[in-house]
Amino acid sequence: MLDASYSRSAEILMIRQILGLFILTAATCLIGGAEPLPAATVDEVARSVRSLTGAQRKSFLEEGARKEGEVVWYTSMSLTDFPKIVGAFERSHPYVKIKTNRLSQSSVMPKIETEARAGHHAVDLVASAPVEMWELKQRNFSAPYLSPELKAFPAGSFDPQGYWSSTEVTPIVLAFNTKLVAADDAPKSYQDLLLPKWRGKMNFGSDEYAWYSVMLDGMGKAKGMDFMRALARQQLHIPGGSSIMRLQLMLAGESAMVIAARGRRATEYKEKGAPVDFRLLDPYPGEPNGLALMRRAAHPHASMLFIDWMLSEEGQTVLAQQVPRITLRKGVKQIPRHQELYKKEFVFVNPASLGPNLTELIASYQQVFNIR
Repeated sequence: MLDASYSRSAEILMIRQILGLFILTAATCLIGGAEPLPAATVDEVARSVRSLTGAQRKSFLEEGARKEGEVVWYTSMSLTDFPKIVGAFERSHPYVKIKTNRLSQSSVMPKIETEARAGHHAVDLVASAPVEMWELKQRNFSAPYLSPELKAFPAGSFDPQGYWSSTEVTPIVLAFNTKLVAADDAPKSYQDLLLPKWRGKMNFGSDEYAWYSVMLDGMGKAKGMDFMRALARQQLHIPGGSSIMRLQLMLAGESAMVIAARGRRATEYKEKGAPVDFRLLDPYPGEPNGLALMRRAAHPHASMLFIDWMLSEEGQTVLAQQVPRITLRKGVKQIPRHQELYKKEFVFVNPASLGPNLTELIASYQQVFNIR
C-alpha cells in the first residue's frame, strides 16, 4: 500500500510539474518572450506599396513606421541645415525619430563599408553627392524605390530605376566681382572665358570634377578637351578645393571671376551687399544631392515615409523656405534670392557618367590644369 501510495504521489507531482512548465511557457509567449517574427525587408515593403495608392498607401507606411519608431540617416548636409528638416518631419510624424549622423562626402562610403564588413547594417538612408549615389548602387548597398512624388520632378534629377532621388540641387555658375567686371562686359558664354582680357584674372578649383564631367558630356569629348586646354592657358589661379574660399578671394579682389562658383553662395553674398553677380552659362551644371534607401535598412516603412515627405510639396517647401536650399519639385515657391537660379534649365550631373569615369576624369583634369 505504501508503494502504491508513493507511486500515485510521484505521478501527481510529475503531472503538476508538467502543467506548471506548460503554463510558464504559455505565459512567457504571451508577454513577448517568444522569438519575434522577422521584420519586413525593404524589398517586401516596396512590393507591398506598389499596389497601393493615395491614402491607403500612406496609411500602410504610417502603420509600419509607428512600429519601427525611427530612421537612421547619414547625410553630408551641414550641421546648421539638417536639424531644420528633422524638426519639421518629426512635428508632422511625432511617432518617428530621425537619428542623424553628419558625415563628409569622403567619409560616407568608408563608414558604410566598415559597418557592412562587421555585419552591422545601421543606416537606413544616405544623402550625399552623385559619386556616392553611384557607388552605393554599384556595390549593392542601395535599393530601388520610386516614390510617387517623383512625378513632380524633372528628368535627370532621379535614377530611373529608383536607386536615388534628388531632394535639392547645387547650381554651378560663373561669378564675378562687380567692382572689377562691368555687368555688360561679363562673359556670356564659356568661349568668352578664352578672351585675352581675362588671362590671369580668373580663379578655379583644384577638384571640380562634376563641372568637368558635365562640360565634356555637353560639348563632346574632343571639343570639350580643346576648350579645357585653352582655358588652362589662361593663367588660372587655383588656390584649392573650397568653393567658399575661392568666392571670398574674388570678393577681396584677388581675382575678377570664379569659374564653377556655387550659385547658392553667390546669391547669399549678393543679397548681403557684397560686390558679386553671376551668369548662368550653357551648359548650366546642376549637381543633385541624392537620397538613397539602403537595401538592409532596418526601418523600411519609416524610411519610405521620410523619402516621400522629403519629396512632397510640404517637405520641399520646408527645404526651400526654411533651410533654405535649391529644390527641384515643380511648383514650389523659392525665396527671392534663389529665383534667379531657375532662369535656365539645369544640365544635371549624371552619377552613371561621373561615377564609372571618375578615375579617368581626375587624371585628365589634373594633367590639363597642371594640378600636383
